[in-house]
Amino acid sequence: MNNSNNQRVLAGRLEGKFALVTGAGQGIGRAVAVRLAADGAFVGVLDWNLETAEKTLKMVQSSGGLGMALHADVSKPDHVTRCVDKIIALQGKIDLLVNNAGVDRPGGFLKIDYSSFADVFNIHVLGTVNCIRACLPTMINKGDGRIVNVSSVYGKVGAKGESPYCCAKAGIVGLTKSLAREFGGKGIRVNAVMPGLTDTPTIREMMSPKYQEAFVRDTPLARMADPDEIARPIAFLLSDEASYITGAVLEVTGGWGM
Repeated sequence: MNNSNNQRVLAGRLEGKFALVTGAGQGIGRAVAVRLAADGAFVGVLDWNLETAEKTLKMVQSSGGLGMALHADVSKPDHVTRCVDKIIALQGKIDLLVNNAGVDRPGGFLKIDYSSFADVFNIHVLGTVNCIRACLPTMINKGDGRIVNVSSVYGKVGAKGESPYCCAKAGIVGLTKSLAREFGGKGIRVNAVMPGLTDTPTIREMMSPKYQEAFVRDTPLARMADPDEIARPIAFLLSDEASYITGAVLEVTGGWGM
């Protein structure tokens, strides 16, 4: 098969699938939404900021893809259920779910207040739980569902001044493996990705250039990832090409933290 034929196969590998991507207003989530649409999926673009979700939707549509912008706080079960019901009412099902929504509350362990831990856990962990619980019934009903949860290499190695974030990202790994075991027999595949340093608005705003440079120096590939370099492995895990992969945690780090 030549390269042009390969591209056509990849472009249609999610044809007829209906996806929900959280935290899709920017960064990795935006790249995932655009990538899934390019592969043929209809994409529910969910973010707490409707304006940024709509910007992502325009990017999806400008490249010929289909989708809808959705506004929700994933930590609130009723918000999530409302959005999932909208997609099911329009499309009849949800096949693919990418849990990417997240926040960070950095600071020294003894100085961070309880609310900072709660904020991070409510979005990363409970938000992931809420979205999976809302989508699972339709997936189980048709005997096929693919879920990818976005963790972080920090969930593996930890980081100074990032205890809430690291704990939450490690929790996502445990949740991924537990659900892969529980629902594999029902045709549901659940995997996780662990990105390394990625060139996103959040990183540019919250991480000092000095720290970014130090991180890059310790990365064998000697650079940050482009968001699409995280989106492509996620799209693979959602595709039929990964039909015998579940409970896996794929590190996409440029070699950092290995």
